[in-house]
Amino acid sequence: MQNTPSSPAPTSSNPPSNAPTSSTAAPIPDSAVREITALYEQTVTDHRIAGVTWAIVGGHGHDQAVLAHGAAGHRELAGGEPTPGSTPMDRGSISRIASLTKSFTAATILALRDEGKLRLDDPVEQYLPEAVGAVDLPADARPITLRDVLTMSSGLVTDNPWGDRQESMTREQFAALLRGGLGRSTTPGSGYEYSNTGFAMLGRVIDEVTGSDYTTEIRQRFLEPLGMVDSAFETSGLDSARIATGHRINERSDATRFEAEPFDRPGVYGAMAGLYSTVDDLAAWVRFLAAADAPDAADRPQDLLGTASRREMQQMHRHHLLPGGPMGSDGSATGFDRIRGYGYGLVVDVLPDLRELVSHSGGYPGYGAFMQWHRDSGVGVVALANSKYAPLGVLSVQAMQILAKHAPALFAPRVPEPSPRTVQAAGAALDWLRGAGDSLADAWFADNMDLDISRAERRRRLEQALEAAGLEQGALGSLRPEDAQPLSLTHLRWTVPGAQSGGVQSGGTRSVLRIDLQMDPRREALIQGLDTVAVPRS
Repeated sequence: MQNTPSSPAPTSSNPPSNAPTSSTAAPIPDSAVREITALYEQTVTDHRIAGVTWAIVGGHGHDQAVLAHGAAGHRELAGGEPTPGSTPMDRGSISRIASLTKSFTAATILALRDEGKLRLDDPVEQYLPEAVGAVDLPADARPITLRDVLTMSSGLVTDNPWGDRQESMTREQFAALLRGGLGRSTTPGSGYEYSNTGFAMLGRVIDEVTGSDYTTEIRQRFLEPLGMVDSAFETSGLDSARIATGHRINERSDATRFEAEPFDRPGVYGAMAGLYSTVDDLAAWVRFLAAADAPDAADRPQDLLGTASRREMQQMHRHHLLPGGPMGSDGSATGFDRIRGYGYGLVVDVLPDLRELVSHSGGYPGYGAFMQWHRDSGVGVVALANSKYAPLGVLSVQAMQILAKHAPALFAPRVPEPSPRTVQAAGAALDWLRGAGDSLADAWFADNMDLDISRAERRRRLEQALEAAGLEQGALGSLRPEDAQPLSLTHLRWTVPGAQSGGVQSGGTRSVLRIDLQMDPRREALIQGLDTVAVPRS
């Protein structure tokens, strides 16, 4: 078991070209590292995973790519014991990353799009003639497009675990597969359906567009520039002593349940799951993708893949239907614990506590993998395991929740910077609410304002809200534009604590005065909304 929060990486990898340059974010508390260490270690103790290596990835304000890391278990087991010469899993262990590979394939497709070599709405069959007629489509359906495949909207049948066993398929065999026809579960563009075969198609599109092959393109475009020296599609150039053997899991429950799984060689299906990597290399990849949402993203290098395209990868392009929660005792629905969707080779989740997380899981014969980062902060978790379908997704979300508990500052939401025009309008709006003359309203109210609510009524509404919150007009005297919470560049909200009503002993509650200002959509914007209301204190 290793746990070294700040020791150097075991490889010679260079810092990613888009790495932050100064450390301004909160460090990882030792208490969080200990709890996360125990979390992953327990999975090995319970024989759920043969071996695991994990890392906490630094966010937008960190200059370190890896803030903490740990490992447990061994690289290879036989009969429940480490094989002769096997060493414990550590930070330098090389493992299959399985479907995390899809993000590299998607990024390459977007890079080719940005270079004008393809369009996302092009039909797949435009580049792969053998795909013409491969899927029996309704008469009113359009052909499957690259965008459909990127977003898991192609309608192709979910092919786990069949697709996991097709990695070494040759181009000729894949062409024969397409000519033989593929099944579908939905009409293209109408629903979510996870397809490994779709991403194998994307790999072949990369081959055809570049005249090279997807493995070379991914290596030259991303792996080498980002210093991912321990990442490759085949093992010949990797340090064999550090490669973790994959394990299948048999029906037993002790350590003898792990049985070594032979390696496969790269082929067409490697575009969906074929890469080997380490936690340090994946940390570089996570930081490169996450940097698209950093405050200084526009000032960072754009040469590998621009921030706009990386942000595009991380948008929820196809909603993924999830089962609802259990029904309440009164028969009402309890809702969902999250919202989930697919971007381009990435998954987007919105959770009540952590807000927006970007991720991808990987399950492959012998291996499990997971990467995830918090969009606002860029802080992430990567984990690799050498046993099939290891539960790394659940563990990594728990690790993020542990981080949020011990270091909530790491997960502070991004605060948008209001436009100068909005700030100027805010000063005028506050002065008008405090009783200044109508010349301010004449100058700053958009034409809809008086049509929607007269100025006299707006003042009455303000008086009613102040009274409901137990406040006097003077409570507005000290408010400033910078006191507002920016909800966007053009939407500000002030919250003024109200007076206690009735006292705590009598069950009294405290209301707050809420003031919302919204600007209209023009460049020289005016105020289109100025609302005052008393709301219960949350």
